[in-house]
Amino acid sequence: MAEHEVMWIGRRPAALPTIEYPATTEEFADAVTSACADAGCSVQDYVAAAGAYGSWLIRFRRDDAKQRLVWNGKEGRLVLEQATAGIDWDELQSCPVTERNTAGFIAAMQNLLQNPA
Repeated sequence: MAEHEVMWIGRRPAALPTIEYPATTEEFADAVTSACADAGCSVQDYVAAAGAYGSWLIRFRRDDAKQRLVWNGKEGRLVLEQATAGIDWDELQSCPVTERNTAGFIAAMQNLLQNPA
């Protein structure tokens, strides 16, 4: 099969910067799930997206409610949501995360989980 050059809008993929997101490491996953459990949550799972923004989420139960913390990497904010009776999620509160490292995320999580909406 002959090779053909592909036209990319913007830059070529090889020219894109390689960004390491903490969410993809086991250490980060352990740290944030432990922080969630320490706040009285029964952690169900942790999912890190292999995308351009380093997004991730933790699903858990707290006070007999299904909730989740979602890092919206595109908007730069951590969101606490609660499941509705159907399939939707209601946003309870959110906060920006300025230091996008493990300590910064844990501080934001603690703030959201300790301050009721």
